[in-house]
Amino acid sequence: MSGGTKQQFKQFSITCAEDACLALGMLISGVSVNLDKYMEYASEAESLLESIQEDYVPAKEYDGVNDKLLYRQREILKFTADHQSSSFSYIDLRKILEKNKYISSPLSEEVAVILTELLDVRNWTFHNPQSLMVAAKEAAHKEIPDELKGIAQVTPQLNPVIIRKISRYELVMLASLTIHAQKRIEQFEKVLESMKADYQEIYNSIENKPYLMTTHGFSDRVQYVELDGTSGLSDYHSDIAQVSMAIQKSRYDGTDEKFKEWVVRPTSDELQ
Repeated sequence: MSGGTKQQFKQFSITCAEDACLALGMLISGVSVNLDKYMEYASEAESLLESIQEDYVPAKEYDGVNDKLLYRQREILKFTADHQSSSFSYIDLRKILEKNKYISSPLSEEVAVILTELLDVRNWTFHNPQSLMVAAKEAAHKEIPDELKGIAQVTPQLNPVIIRKISRYELVMLASLTIHAQKRIEQFEKVLESMKADYQEIYNSIENKPYLMTTHGFSDRVQYVELDGTSGLSDYHSDIAQVSMAIQKSRYDGTDEKFKEWVVRPTSDELQ
Protein backbone atom coordinates (compact mmCIF):
# COMPACT_ATOMS: atom_id res chain seq x y z
CA MET A 1 0.00 0.00 0.00
CA SER A 2 1.37 3.39 -0.92
CA GLY A 3 1.43 6.06 1.73
CA GLY A 4 1.64 9.82 1.92
CA THR A 5 4.29 12.20 3.12
CA LYS A 6 5.15 12.26 6.80
CA GLN A 7 4.28 15.97 6.89
CA GLN A 8 0.81 15.15 5.52
CA PHE A 9 0.00 13.26 8.72
CA LYS A 10 1.02 16.15 10.96
CA GLN A 11 -2.20 18.05 10.26
CA PHE A 12 -5.85 17.07 10.07
CA SER A 13 -7.21 18.67 6.91
CA ILE A 14 -10.64 20.29 7.04
CA THR A 15 -12.08 20.42 3.55
CA CYS A 16 -15.82 20.11 4.24
CA ALA A 17 -18.43 20.51 6.96
CA GLU A 18 -18.16 16.82 7.83
CA ASP A 19 -14.43 17.25 8.54
CA ALA A 20 -15.23 20.28 10.69
CA CYS A 21 -17.74 18.24 12.70
CA LEU A 22 -15.22 15.43 13.19
CA ALA A 23 -12.57 17.82 14.50
CA LEU A 24 -14.91 19.74 16.79
CA GLY A 25 -16.65 16.57 17.93
CA MET A 26 -13.35 15.08 19.08
CA LEU A 27 -12.68 18.18 21.18
CA ILE A 28 -16.20 18.11 22.63
CA SER A 29 -15.76 14.46 23.62
CA GLY A 30 -12.39 15.16 25.25
CA VAL A 31 -13.68 18.11 27.24
CA SER A 32 -16.83 16.26 28.32
CA VAL A 33 -15.00 13.21 29.68
CA ASN A 34 -12.42 15.25 31.57
CA LEU A 35 -14.95 17.78 32.87
CA ASP A 36 -17.01 14.97 34.40
CA LYS A 37 -13.89 13.79 36.24
CA TYR A 38 -12.94 17.34 37.23
CA MET A 39 -16.37 17.86 38.77
CA GLU A 40 -16.10 14.54 40.62
CA TYR A 41 -12.73 15.54 42.10
CA ALA A 42 -14.02 19.01 42.99
CA SER A 43 -16.73 17.29 45.05
CA GLU A 44 -14.02 15.24 46.75
CA ALA A 45 -12.21 18.47 47.68
CA GLU A 46 -15.40 19.90 49.17
CA SER A 47 -16.03 16.73 51.17
CA LEU A 48 -12.46 16.81 52.47
CA LEU A 49 -12.89 20.44 53.51
CA GLU A 50 -16.04 19.58 55.44
CA SER A 51 -14.34 16.66 57.20
CA ILE A 52 -11.24 18.51 58.44
CA GLN A 53 -11.62 19.68 62.04
CA GLU A 54 -8.15 21.19 62.44
CA ASP A 55 -6.29 24.18 61.02
CA TYR A 56 -4.13 22.03 58.76
CA VAL A 57 -4.71 19.40 56.09
CA PRO A 58 -2.30 16.45 55.81
CA ALA A 59 -0.32 16.75 52.58
CA LYS A 60 -1.25 13.22 51.49
CA GLU A 61 -4.93 14.07 51.52
CA TYR A 62 -4.58 17.55 49.98
CA ASP A 63 -2.15 16.42 47.28
CA GLY A 64 -4.33 13.45 46.42
CA VAL A 65 -7.30 15.56 45.38
CA ASN A 66 -5.25 18.51 44.09
CA ASP A 67 -3.17 16.31 41.79
CA LYS A 68 -6.31 14.78 40.28
CA LEU A 69 -7.82 18.22 39.67
CA LEU A 70 -4.62 19.49 38.07
CA TYR A 71 -4.39 16.49 35.75
CA ARG A 72 -7.95 16.87 34.50
CA GLN A 73 -7.50 20.64 34.17
CA ARG A 74 -4.41 20.06 32.05
CA GLU A 75 -6.33 17.68 29.81
CA ILE A 76 -9.19 20.16 29.37
CA LEU A 77 -6.72 22.93 28.55
CA LYS A 78 -5.23 20.67 25.89
CA PHE A 79 -8.62 20.50 24.15
CA THR A 80 -9.63 24.14 24.68
CA ALA A 81 -6.67 26.52 24.96
CA ASP A 82 -3.47 24.96 23.67
CA HIS A 83 -1.97 27.58 21.36
CA GLN A 84 0.94 25.55 19.95
CA SER A 85 1.28 25.41 16.18
CA SER A 86 0.86 21.63 16.23
CA SER A 87 -2.20 21.72 18.46
CA PHE A 88 -5.86 21.67 17.44
CA SER A 89 -7.62 23.11 20.45
CA TYR A 90 -10.88 25.04 20.37
CA ILE A 91 -9.23 28.46 20.71
CA ASP A 92 -7.52 27.97 17.33
CA LEU A 93 -9.93 25.57 15.64
CA ARG A 94 -12.79 28.02 15.98
CA LYS A 95 -10.78 30.70 14.19
CA ILE A 96 -10.13 28.25 11.36
CA LEU A 97 -13.80 27.29 11.13
CA GLU A 98 -14.90 30.93 11.16
CA LYS A 99 -12.29 31.95 8.59
CA ASN A 100 -13.42 29.18 6.24
CA LYS A 101 -17.09 30.10 6.81
CA TYR A 102 -18.15 26.86 8.47
CA ILE A 103 -19.31 29.07 11.33
CA SER A 104 -20.91 32.50 10.93
CA SER A 105 -21.94 33.17 14.54
CA PRO A 106 -19.33 35.27 16.38
CA LEU A 107 -17.75 33.88 19.50
CA SER A 108 -19.37 35.48 22.53
CA GLU A 109 -17.27 38.05 24.35
CA GLU A 110 -17.64 36.09 27.59
CA VAL A 111 -16.27 32.88 26.09
CA ALA A 112 -13.48 34.80 24.33
CA VAL A 113 -12.38 36.24 27.67
CA ILE A 114 -12.53 32.79 29.29
CA LEU A 115 -10.42 31.23 26.52
CA THR A 116 -7.82 33.99 26.89
CA GLU A 117 -7.62 33.29 30.62
CA LEU A 118 -7.38 29.55 30.03
CA LEU A 119 -4.57 30.16 27.54
CA ASP A 120 -2.71 32.10 30.24
CA VAL A 121 -3.27 29.21 32.65
CA ARG A 122 -2.02 26.74 30.06
CA ASN A 123 1.12 28.78 29.37
CA TRP A 124 1.84 29.23 33.08
CA THR A 125 1.36 25.51 33.69
CA PHE A 126 3.69 24.32 30.95
CA HIS A 127 6.38 26.99 31.38
CA ASN A 128 6.33 26.87 35.16
CA PRO A 129 9.87 25.63 36.06
CA GLN A 130 11.79 28.47 34.41
CA SER A 131 9.39 31.19 35.51
CA LEU A 132 9.57 29.88 39.08
CA MET A 133 13.36 30.15 39.07
CA VAL A 134 13.25 33.73 37.80
CA ALA A 135 10.50 34.59 40.30
CA ALA A 136 12.48 33.06 43.18
CA LYS A 137 15.51 35.16 42.31
CA GLU A 138 13.38 38.28 42.05
CA ALA A 139 11.62 37.59 45.36
CA ALA A 140 14.96 37.09 47.11
CA HIS A 141 16.21 40.48 45.91
CA LYS A 142 12.99 42.16 47.00
CA GLU A 143 13.49 40.79 50.51
CA ILE A 144 16.56 42.98 51.01
CA PRO A 145 15.59 45.86 53.35
CA ASP A 146 15.59 49.27 51.68
CA GLU A 147 18.40 50.53 53.93
CA LEU A 148 20.64 47.66 52.75
CA LYS A 149 19.91 47.82 49.05
CA GLY A 150 23.05 48.59 47.12
CA ILE A 151 25.15 47.21 49.97
CA ALA A 152 23.86 43.68 50.58
CA GLN A 153 23.54 41.07 47.91
CA VAL A 154 21.81 37.72 47.60
CA THR A 155 24.18 34.78 47.58
CA PRO A 156 22.55 31.52 46.43
CA GLN A 157 23.04 28.43 48.56
CA LEU A 158 24.67 25.83 46.35
CA ASN A 159 25.48 23.15 48.91
CA PRO A 160 23.52 21.52 50.36
CA VAL A 161 20.69 21.55 47.82
CA ILE A 162 17.45 22.05 49.74
CA ILE A 163 14.57 19.76 48.75
CA ARG A 164 11.40 21.27 50.17
CA LYS A 165 8.77 18.68 51.00
CA ILE A 166 5.34 19.74 52.22
CA SER A 167 3.88 17.71 55.07
CA ARG A 168 0.73 19.75 55.63
CA TYR A 169 -1.25 22.66 54.21
CA GLU A 170 -3.16 25.43 55.90
CA LEU A 171 -6.89 24.76 55.80
CA VAL A 172 -7.43 28.03 53.94
CA MET A 173 -5.52 26.57 50.97
CA LEU A 174 -8.02 23.73 50.68
CA ALA A 175 -10.87 26.23 50.91
CA SER A 176 -9.22 28.27 48.16
CA LEU A 177 -8.85 25.12 46.05
CA THR A 178 -12.58 24.38 46.24
CA ILE A 179 -13.46 27.96 45.25
CA HIS A 180 -10.98 27.85 42.37
CA ALA A 181 -12.38 24.52 41.17
CA GLN A 182 -15.94 25.87 41.09
CA LYS A 183 -14.79 28.86 39.06
CA ARG A 184 -13.06 26.57 36.57
CA ILE A 185 -16.14 24.34 36.30
CA GLU A 186 -18.29 27.33 35.38
CA GLN A 187 -15.73 28.41 32.77
CA PHE A 188 -15.34 24.95 31.29
CA GLU A 189 -19.11 24.49 31.08
CA LYS A 190 -19.52 27.78 29.18
CA VAL A 191 -16.77 26.85 26.74
CA LEU A 192 -18.32 23.41 26.21
CA GLU A 193 -21.72 25.01 25.62
CA SER A 194 -20.14 27.24 22.99
CA MET A 195 -18.46 24.27 21.33
CA LYS A 196 -21.75 22.39 21.12
CA ALA A 197 -23.53 25.43 19.67
CA ASP A 198 -20.84 25.67 16.98
CA TYR A 199 -21.16 21.97 16.25
CA GLN A 200 -24.92 22.34 15.81
CA GLU A 201 -24.45 25.26 13.42
CA ILE A 202 -22.00 23.29 11.28
CA TYR A 203 -24.18 20.20 11.35
CA ASN A 204 -27.18 22.25 10.24
CA SER A 205 -25.27 23.28 7.11
CA ILE A 206 -24.79 19.68 5.95
CA GLU A 207 -27.19 18.68 3.19
CA ASN A 208 -28.89 15.28 3.13
CA LYS A 209 -28.04 14.56 6.75
CA PRO A 210 -29.97 11.85 8.61
CA TYR A 211 -32.67 12.69 11.11
CA LEU A 212 -32.75 10.90 14.45
CA MET A 213 -35.79 9.39 16.08
CA THR A 214 -36.25 10.82 19.58
CA THR A 215 -39.04 10.57 22.13
CA HIS A 216 -40.52 13.70 20.52
CA GLY A 217 -40.27 12.42 16.96
CA PHE A 218 -37.68 13.03 14.27
CA SER A 219 -35.08 15.69 15.03
CA ASP A 220 -31.97 17.17 13.44
CA ARG A 221 -30.65 18.28 16.83
CA VAL A 222 -27.25 16.83 17.65
CA GLN A 223 -27.48 14.18 20.36
CA TYR A 224 -24.68 13.45 22.84
CA VAL A 225 -24.73 9.82 23.96
CA GLU A 226 -22.42 8.35 26.58
CA LEU A 227 -21.32 4.76 26.06
CA ASP A 228 -19.65 2.66 28.71
CA GLY A 229 -16.68 0.69 27.44
CA THR A 230 -13.59 -1.23 28.43
CA SER A 231 -10.15 0.12 27.62
CA GLY A 232 -7.63 -2.48 26.48
CA LEU A 233 -4.16 -2.82 24.98
CA SER A 234 -5.45 -4.17 21.69
CA ASP A 235 -8.43 -1.96 20.92
CA TYR A 236 -8.98 0.83 18.40
CA HIS A 237 -8.11 3.60 20.86
CA SER A 238 -4.83 1.93 21.73
CA ASP A 239 -4.01 1.86 18.01
CA ILE A 240 -4.78 5.59 17.83
CA ALA A 241 -2.36 6.37 20.66
CA GLN A 242 0.45 4.37 19.07
CA VAL A 243 -0.01 5.84 15.59
CA SER A 244 -0.21 9.31 17.14
CA MET A 245 3.20 8.74 18.75
CA ALA A 246 4.64 7.79 15.37
CA ILE A 247 3.14 10.91 13.79
CA GLN A 248 4.58 13.14 16.51
CA LYS A 249 8.01 11.65 15.84
CA SER A 250 7.54 12.19 12.07
CA ARG A 251 8.02 8.47 11.52
CA TYR A 252 4.65 7.54 10.03
CA ASP A 253 3.98 7.61 6.28
CA GLY A 254 0.62 5.84 6.01
CA THR A 255 1.93 2.53 4.68
CA ASP A 256 0.77 -0.81 6.07
CA GLU A 257 4.36 -1.57 6.99
CA LYS A 258 4.69 1.52 9.19
CA PHE A 259 1.30 0.91 10.77
CA LYS A 260 2.26 -2.64 11.73
CA GLU A 261 5.65 -1.43 12.95
CA TRP A 262 4.10 1.04 15.42
CA VAL A 263 0.88 -0.69 16.39
CA VAL A 264 2.26 -3.35 18.70
CA ARG A 265 -0.19 -5.82 20.16
CA PRO A 266 0.68 -7.81 23.27
CA THR A 267 1.09 -11.58 22.93
CA SER A 268 -0.97 -14.02 24.96
CA ASP A 269 2.11 -14.76 27.11
CA GLU A 270 2.57 -11.08 27.95
CA LEU A 271 -1.06 -10.80 29.03
CA GLN A 272 -0.72 -13.66 31.49
